Amino acid sequence: MNRLLFGILASLFLHLIGSARTDTVVILHTNDIHAHLRADYDGNGGLPFVSGYIRQQRAERPDVLVLDAGDVAEKGDLVAFATDCELVYEAMGRIGFDAGAPGNHDHDFGLPQLHRFAALADPMQMLCINLVKENGEPEFAVSSVFEVDGVRVGVIGMIVPRDEYGLDREATALAMAREAERLDPEVDLTVAVCHDSSKRCADLSRAAPLIDVFISGHSHEVLTEAVVVPETGALIVQAGSYAEYVGRLELTIDLENETILNAESELVPMRHDSIPCDIAMLEWIRERERELTPEAGRLVGWTDTVFDYRQLANLGAAALREFTGTEVAFCAPGQIIRATLPIGLIDVNAVFRTGGERAHRVIETRLTGSEIEAYLLGMEKSDYYQTSWSGFRASIDPVGEDPVIRTSLEADRIYRVVMPEKEWNTRFLRLMDRARKDPEKWNLALPKITPEVSNTEASFTESVTDYLETRLGNTGSLAAIIDEATARTKL
Repeated sequence: MNRLLFGILASLFLHLIGSARTDTVVILHTNDIHAHLRADYDGNGGLPFVSGYIRQQRAERPDVLVLDAGDVAEKGDLVAFATDCELVYEAMGRIGFDAGAPGNHDHDFGLPQLHRFAALADPMQMLCINLVKENGEPEFAVSSVFEVDGVRVGVIGMIVPRDEYGLDREATALAMAREAERLDPEVDLTVAVCHDSSKRCADLSRAAPLIDVFISGHSHEVLTEAVVVPETGALIVQAGSYAEYVGRLELTIDLENETILNAESELVPMRHDSIPCDIAMLEWIRERERELTPEAGRLVGWTDTVFDYRQLANLGAAALREFTGTEVAFCAPGQIIRATLPIGLIDVNAVFRTGGERAHRVIETRLTGSEIEAYLLGMEKSDYYQTSWSGFRASIDPVGEDPVIRTSLEADRIYRVVMPEKEWNTRFLRLMDRARKDPEKWNLALPKITPEVSNTEASFTESVTDYLETRLGNTGSLAAIIDEATARTKL
């Protein structure tokens, strides 16, 4: 199939001789919904409004195709977490998505669960060309052809390349080129649903020039209009993240020459004051929330202040230390905190969205003061963001090329320490491993053996809500609580 630029020239010629036979397709697309089931706090977003908009569009015209570019799971609402994100996929099926590709967060649940996600999302077809079994056979259908009001649309699915049982980038590009070539005689339009960035999609387009449109994801880009790949004329679209937008791409197709004659793209904000709400979807989500996570809607307080990730991590560390009764706590902002609090009323679900998923499991260990200082120093020397802490005061000063750590800790004293299990595994232990492999470079006072850990009954969400409910009753100011938690970390 020819590309967009050639299609425009062809259309001018065909219109001159009056012989073009055309039709239209409207592609509605989402990506990186990340378990944002609920109607959002800021009056924008949520699956009830995504569903309402899609239903409205389908009621108005028959040529609508609905696609999703992956990462349906994780980072969202408490009720989604309680179902291992199965509820979100069930919602996708209720909305009536036609096809989608898995994202890396979906794949992180493991292949058996990914297949269960696909079954729950029926009639949405899960498509993926580059997740393969040990024998090389694909885990899912690699493509599907949809008849969209007279236009035959071939859709190919693709995930950002994975290390385990997946094709690498080069093999993925080759497979997509071959599949587009196979589909070409059968279709009027070829679309790739890719959980990968717009830049990577442009690379794929150059390798697979028969693909007309790339529905992109993974990078959370808010592309207000389609990007055109200069070498091929292919269109790349992406709709941000968290169900805040639905992308709309309207195409006019020359069916005889299989070319795109015209393309109009936009992002439609899921504004609650202008987009119809699917009331049945809203009530279904509320009913499941009441059943599975009745605490989600409990009000904790309110704020008129926007807090950054570091401030919320300071709050998380202070809350974890107090809830567990330990002496020191950590909460890494870049690793654990994934959202800010909404302006206005704060419920338990809003607290969960900040760091509840990544800090759901909390471990306790014992470290000396010098080992704690080594952790801070290692974070400062690494490519990681510095963690947040509670239970001691510290300053980190760059002197020459090497940072200097000063703390109120006693070097030889053993402290009871808690932190999210994820931080322990992906920050503390990784830093230890890197420093042991190159001790001269890192020069850290590491534990001689890996410290033993035990699981606690604490969670980020429970700790922070308890901390806030206790203190807000006394001060009424969330900003004052966070300022206090932050001040107690500094020398």
